[in-house]
Amino acid sequence: MIGELLAEVRKDHGHTQQDLADLLHISISTVRSWENEKSSPSHEALVSICKLYQVSADYLLGLTRVDPMYVQRRRLENFSREELEELKDFEEFLLWRKNSRKKP
Repeated sequence: MIGELLAEVRKDHGHTQQDLADLLHISISTVRSWENEKSSPSHEALVSICKLYQVSADYLLGLTRVDPMYVQRRRLENFSREELEELKDFEEFLLWRKNSRKKP
């Protein structure tokens, strides 16, 4: 399971197997072995992958089918910088409005 998910996340970030190997200071054959389910990353490598791609270990290990933060990041990539600022402003407005209603 980890191999398929790792390949998906790696590709989502536009990285090749060689890119990932270089970033983790490992051989490309190690990355291939992980993605082909012939071996699994060590605990340390898994933590590095999670930090690199900002994805949960539970998701990569197949313990959960969805990583909400990863899904949200992927969704937000569709917006321009200006649109993201508008979303932030709107979020702040909604929080202000919610807090204003709580006051007696």
